[in-house]
Amino acid sequence: MLSDVKNQRNAARFKTRQTTTCRDQTNRLIGRVMNLSESGFMLMSNKPAQVNDSWLLKLDLPLTPSHQISISGEIIWCQQSSFSDEYGIGIQITKIDDLAKTVLCRYLKEITNATAA
Repeated sequence: MLSDVKNQRNAARFKTRQTTTCRDQTNRLIGRVMNLSESGFMLMSNKPAQVNDSWLLKLDLPLTPSHQISISGEIIWCQQSSFSDEYGIGIQITKIDDLAKTVLCRYLKEITNATAA
């Protein structure tokens, strides 16, 4: 199942080097972002998610200064982790405003530059 999703990705994903958290619209912590791209991300969460559900989310990006961006996302897959009690959740970004996309791209550029160094 995951290999099919991976082949459908529109953008390369990058492993986050610092803690990047994901929150719901009430600011409740949902989980940690493990990898991220312009079009989606993988989240580790204590609770499972229902495939095809749409979520309104906030990503806490560890930039200087720190930024929290709001997005809408669709759950593409969810499965129990093989190494913890958590669940891996694949989320496709379905809506992001221009400013949030600019901030996300800045963060991805920082990740890419840090990896290349």
